[in-house]
Amino acid sequence: MDFNRMKSFLILPTAAALAVFPAGCKPAPSTPAAKASAPAKVVTENDLVTIILKPEAEQRLGIATVPLEVRKVERSRALGGELLLPLGRVDPATNSSPAAGKSIFSLLPAMTPAELVRVGEMQVDADGQVAAAQVELDAAKVASERAQSLVANSAGTQRGVDEARTRVQLAEAARHTARARRALLGTPLFDAVRAQVLWVRVSVYAGDLNQIDRAAPAMAGSLGGARHEPARAARPVAVPFSPAAAPATVDLFYELDNADGQRRPGEKLSVAVPLLGEMESLVVPAAAVLYDIHGGTWVY
Repeated sequence: MDFNRMKSFLILPTAAALAVFPAGCKPAPSTPAAKASAPAKVVTENDLVTIILKPEAEQRLGIATVPLEVRKVERSRALGGELLLPLGRVDPATNSSPAAGKSIFSLLPAMTPAELVRVGEMQVDADGQVAAAQVELDAAKVASERAQSLVANSAGTQRGVDEARTRVQLAEAARHTARARRALLGTPLFDAVRAQVLWVRVSVYAGDLNQIDRAAPAMAGSLGGARHEPARAARPVAVPFSPAAAPATVDLFYELDNADGQRRPGEKLSVAVPLLGEMESLVVPAAAVLYDIHGGTWVY
């Protein structure tokens, strides 16, 4: 229903209408389509103006009456969520990362954008240390071969050969250490990002986890619930529970399709997390719900 049209209708019956007619002419009698009665004193909302509409007035205003229904509806709870870059290539068939168990990638979604950038910098530094260790090892091997060649030509000493072999062993140990440190940082961060998909992180009170249906998709929408922008389904992602910043809470993760590029990392969302079980509720058409300037809801 158009609220502005209805508001105009509420004002018109109480306003005085002026008309000018030629001398000796009388206006044709007309039957009003609505009748309004106002109390002498308004104390509560029940004392407001009462308007009785005739069928023709209801037709002009597009008013229709429908019976209220009691239906079984899915239970959900509205929580705050934050969009993150998906870390790791999640296989839609298994809903898990191929690198699971080989890196700390499952811990990265709980980090802030600034922390993610820091991890990317650490990965670049670790790659450089691995490359430098490889160069040192190659140089040590060349020196060892040269020392052995000098001894074979009676131009070197066995001590030089032993020292060269020791440098090769130290270089191999340094390369092994550099590779191990790099492996701890997981798959290259920016190679694993999928721009068409984002993750939604939702912090949940730990005591409510047994009430949440973690296999069902959640509905993510803008804060404020704009009616022109419907919520989107976000399917759960199999990520190990991650402790949140707030005490006694854990983070749940959902995957949101962002093929149209309307969402961006760091954006805050309202997420309706599904709960286990169903409940019966009185249902009215969405078009019958109106919102006033204070955000209150009214059913017409």
